[in-house]
Amino acid sequence: MIDILNILQTGANVTLTVTPQDLFDFAQSIIALSKEQLLPIMVTAAQTTLLTRKEVMEKLGVCEGTLYNWRKSGYLTAIKMGRKVLYRQEDVQKTLELHGDKKSNKRK
Repeated sequence: MIDILNILQTGANVTLTVTPQDLFDFAQSIIALSKEQLLPIMVTAAQTTLLTRKEVMEKLGVCEGTLYNWRKSGYLTAIKMGRKVLYRQEDVQKTLELHGDKKSNKRK
C-alpha cells in the first residue's frame, strides 16, 4: 500500500500509480486528519454564547452607530450568520474589562 499523504507532505515531485484501495485509504486518512483538527474548534464554538446587537448595546451602554463603528474598525469583532450580526460574549466581556461600561461612565 502507498501512503499518499506522506508522499504529498514530503513535497516530492513523483508520478504515482495507485489502486482503488490506496485512494480509499488516502480519503480515510484525510477525513481522520480533518476530524482531529476540527473537533476542538467545533467543541469550542458550540460552547460560545452569542449576543445580538441589542444585547451588546445594552451591556456596553452604546448606541447602534457606535457599535457599528466599533465593528467596522475592528474594536469589537462580530460574526455574521446570514443577515444577523452577532457578538461573542467573551469578546464583549473583554471590552468591558478593558474599557469599562459606557453607561456607568455617563454623567448623572
